[in-house]
Amino acid sequence: MKKILAITLLLLTSASIHSQIHFESGYIIRKNNEKVSCLIKNLDWRNNPKEIEYKLGDNPEIKKENTTTVKEFGLTGHKVKFISATVKLDRSSEKLNSLGRDRAPQFSTENLFLRVLLEGDANLYLFEDENAYKFFYTHNNSEVEPLIFKSFLNTNLEIDTNDQYKQQLWMDLKCEGISMKDVNVLKYEKNSLISFFEKYNKCKNPAAAEATSFKEEIVRPNPFHMSIRLGLSNSILKTESIATQYGYPNIDFGSKISIRIGAEFEYVLPLYRNKWSIIAEPSYQSYKSDATTADGNHTVDYKSFDIPVGVRYYLFLNDDSKMFFNGVFSYNIDLGSKLNYTIFRRPLEADVKPDYNFAIGVGYKFKDRYSFELRYALNRDLTNEDRVWENKFNSTSFILGYKLF
Repeated sequence: MKKILAITLLLLTSASIHSQIHFESGYIIRKNNEKVSCLIKNLDWRNNPKEIEYKLGDNPEIKKENTTTVKEFGLTGHKVKFISATVKLDRSSEKLNSLGRDRAPQFSTENLFLRVLLEGDANLYLFEDENAYKFFYTHNNSEVEPLIFKSFLNTNLEIDTNDQYKQQLWMDLKCEGISMKDVNVLKYEKNSLISFFEKYNKCKNPAAAEATSFKEEIVRPNPFHMSIRLGLSNSILKTESIATQYGYPNIDFGSKISIRIGAEFEYVLPLYRNKWSIIAEPSYQSYKSDATTADGNHTVDYKSFDIPVGVRYYLFLNDDSKMFFNGVFSYNIDLGSKLNYTIFRRPLEADVKPDYNFAIGVGYKFKDRYSFELRYALNRDLTNEDRVWENKFNSTSFILGYKLF
């Protein structure tokens, strides 16, 4: 069963990688100002891209271009727009354990794609990758300039900051409605800077149309969901003794199929386009079996109320389909289970106190309503306080789900 689960995980993961590719309606403006309507591969771009992939109409050929040939690109159906620019970029680390003592930024000249955050009389841009999170701006048709911010260690080895960006904005974006207080309270953060630039653009040109904001507008549906979950579990119990030399045998109770029933509660996090969620799935499961050794018959009647809590990640395949991957920690409440051994031809009842365990799963959801999941629960010791036996219980489950809301 473990091999079947592993093969299924591999096949579904491979399929998801290919299915995740979305080409969406967009455009490219080349350096010669030629505008090309096309389908652009949407990778969400948490980090600014170094190149883009696109297709022309129904032509299956995938083309690539980068900052050397592209002046601007965007997605038509989203507030997503990038420009290419040659800028001065400071890549000094902001990690606490890597701060230097130099207050001044260490610039290098780089040709980059910058994400457009706001357009108006003054424009705001962002560059983000694994090592940098920097803002840039233009005003009065100026060249793209960095908004300077840097953390460093002062002479007392305390963390200090170079907030030169506030002086830049105070000097360059002057308007009657902008006060020194507006600048002083600024934070080197996206929402804070966007609000300031919006205020400046409105102050500078009140009669003009509202400045174009490229903040992604995510329609946030109800993040709470509840589903009914019904499935079959193939469970295995093996008892391993550390005292076989004294007549306490290893016992294999074998595999048994049982029904599991439960309810799933899900909270979708407002991150990465609703791809992450927290789940809890209280459920009931049971396992009943017996085994025979030279000493006699051994029986188990295990019943538990499980409370798995964990995280889920979605891979969107298309508008109707998505895959998901779960990782959960499961707390188990025993419901009067019985585990009886026969040792030296005398009955012996074990004290059932199940330990917690972990589980992983992969599943598929259709029309955000119907789902199935294949889940493997790692070993759980049913008698975790027993010093003689370790009762290893694991299960592989096939679970069907129906979302109520």
